[in-house]
Amino acid sequence: MPLKGKTVFITGGTGGIGRPLVRMLEKAGAAVTVYSQKNQGDLAEMKDHICASLRARTPDILINMAGFNVFDYCERQDLEHIVALNMMVPLRLSQAVLPAMKTRGSGHIVNVGSMTAVIPLPHLTGYVAAKAGLKGFTDSLRRELAGTGIAVTHIVPRAVRTGMNSGARAEINEKTGVAYDDPETVAALIFRAIERKEKEVRIGWPERLFALIQAVCPAIIDIGLQKNRRAGEAILRRHSSTNA
Repeated sequence: MPLKGKTVFITGGTGGIGRPLVRMLEKAGAAVTVYSQKNQGDLAEMKDHICASLRARTPDILINMAGFNVFDYCERQDLEHIVALNMMVPLRLSQAVLPAMKTRGSGHIVNVGSMTAVIPLPHLTGYVAAKAGLKGFTDSLRRELAGTGIAVTHIVPRAVRTGMNSGARAEINEKTGVAYDDPETVAALIFRAIERKEKEVRIGWPERLFALIQAVCPAIIDIGLQKNRRAGEAILRRHSSTNA
C-alpha cells in the first residue's frame, strides 16, 4: 500500500521502536501524529479524550504501540494499570476509528503485541494477560472486518533492545539466554507489514517454534520454563533484599 499522503496516528511513537518507525513512515510520505505521554498525559487516563479526537479526525492508519511490562510476583503487580495501558487503550482507540473507516471503506489498525502473549512467561502475569487479550481482540476484529476494506495487523516482537528490557528484566533475559532484536530492525518489519497489510508478523526464531509447541503441547513449555522461574525468583529475592 502506498503510504504517501496517508495520515497516521501512533501511540508509543517516542519509544525505542517508535522513533525509527515514525521516521520511516514520514520518509514514505505519510503525515504522522505521535501521541506523547510526556507532553500530553497518561494514555490510560486520557483515553476518552483521545477517542473523541480520533472520531472527529480519523486517520488512515492507527498504530497502537505504547505499552510497558512489570517483572515481579503476580500479587505485587498493579494488574489494573498494566491491563489498562497495554490492552484497554488499544481496544478503545480501535473502537474509535472504526465508524469513519467503515464509512470510507478503508483503513488500517496495527496492534503491537508481544511474543509473551503466545509463550507466557513467569513473573510477567499482568503483561502476558494484557497482550494475550490484545491478540484475541486483534484476531477477532480482523475476522469481523473481512470484506470492509479495513486491514488489521498484529505485530508479535520478542525482546527488543529498549528501556522496557532493563533492570531486573535485563537480568532475567541474560540468565536465560534471551535473544534481542534492535529497534530499527523491528521498526522495519512493522513498516513492511503496514505496506503489505500483513495479518500477523511474529518476529524471532526459535520463538516461533516455541509458540507452536505452546499451542500444541503446553506441558513441554511448562517444563522448559522452570529454569526461567528459578532464575526469576533468585533475581526478585535479591532485589527485594536490596530495597528492604
